[in-house]
Amino acid sequence: MRNRLLLGAVLLSFLWNFYLVVGATLNDTAILNRVAGGGFNSMPTGLRFAYGVQSILILYQMYFIIKLYLRNGTWSKNSYLLARIFMALSGVSTLVNAISRSSVVRWNAIAALIIAVGFYFLGNVNLRPTK
Repeated sequence: MRNRLLLGAVLLSFLWNFYLVVGATLNDTAILNRVAGGGFNSMPTGLRFAYGVQSILILYQMYFIIKLYLRNGTWSKNSYLLARIFMALSGVSTLVNAISRSSVVRWNAIAALIIAVGFYFLGNVNLRPTK
């Protein structure tokens, strides 16, 4: 039950992040103050491309966290490593969002923290995969 609630919170956080990233990719004016420090009136092409790639990564992370939930944790050495990498990326994202000068962007740290916690708990198993 606890893992199901955690998965639901993580998926909601991913949907929020996906909404922001796709909005930045499409240069949506309602989103611009919530991404990239809130400092752009129009998103530069390079950042739009980077956010487009990020949207694909978010979809893969959503798939991977659901797979972790269904398999009750990591199932191989590579899945364990990938869960830890995604947890670390979400942790860095939490810090970067939390220290932003924009108060609107700082709220994104909550979603990033929920995702990091989700990868930590859903990616844990009692026995770590062997080498």
